[in-house]
Amino acid sequence: MPSSSEAERLALASGTPVILICRTAMTEDGRVVELNEMTLDSAAYVLEYDFEA
Repeated sequence: MPSSSEAERLALASGTPVILICRTAMTEDGRVVELNEMTLDSAAYVLEYDFEA
């Protein structure tokens, strides 16, 4: 559930859960080149990821 600050900033209705995504992108040698943290209204997004294995 969102903090009161997150709920206010995202203009969420009471009781609306959020999705927290923390993503770290690294080079092949392990050096961090991007850090991204997102808080999303769970009722507004469908997440789909495709990764090569």
